[in-house]
Amino acid sequence: MKHYIALVLILALIAAGHLAILKAHAAASAMLPTVETLDIPDQIGDYSRRGADAEIEDHVKQVLGTSMILIRDYVAPPQKHAQLTVVHSTSRRSLHFPEVCLVGGGWEIMTQTTHPVGFFFRAKKLVLVNGDMRQLVLYWFKTGDELTGNFFVNAFHWAKAQLAFGSPTSTMIKVSTVLRPGQSEERAFETLEDFAVKFTPILQERIP
Repeated sequence: MKHYIALVLILALIAAGHLAILKAHAAASAMLPTVETLDIPDQIGDYSRRGADAEIEDHVKQVLGTSMILIRDYVAPPQKHAQLTVVHSTSRRSLHFPEVCLVGGGWEIMTQTTHPVGFFFRAKKLVLVNGDMRQLVLYWFKTGDELTGNFFVNAFHWAKAQLAFGSPTSTMIKVSTVLRPGQSEERAFETLEDFAVKFTPILQERIP
């Protein structure tokens, strides 16, 4: 009988502990800000929005599991161009290697390294070719306040956030440009880094 009572007490304590953890997760999640739309300004530093945002097809939203996708072109003098892509989601399956889509779109990866974005973080750096065209890419991920160009490091941040909050969100950010005739890769990557540096504070402020 004593063993039975002790077992009941232990199970009750375990249940109470689990309930406390669930309540803590719920309270923490309730305190997290949510994003209903991607509120990205038309002006980012000296870069101005050019044209309308790209239309995102329904099947793309279904594949990525989110409707919060933005593809927008920005330009700045003299002849600087950066295309911004943002994918924000509460599902980690939405965040994959951008290389998958790029290769699926006919691009071949020539080189892939990392590249510093100011003093903030290191982004993944890609050089791709498709026939005579050459595309340059910097991409990274954001989970909470953590920024990284490493997919697996971001997965670790996601797992930590899930333990702490129960329902984390994460964002993939890509800035890219197609190299113009006579334009050097070095200058083009300087433009992409410059845009990324100016965009990062806006990213931290507007996408939790």
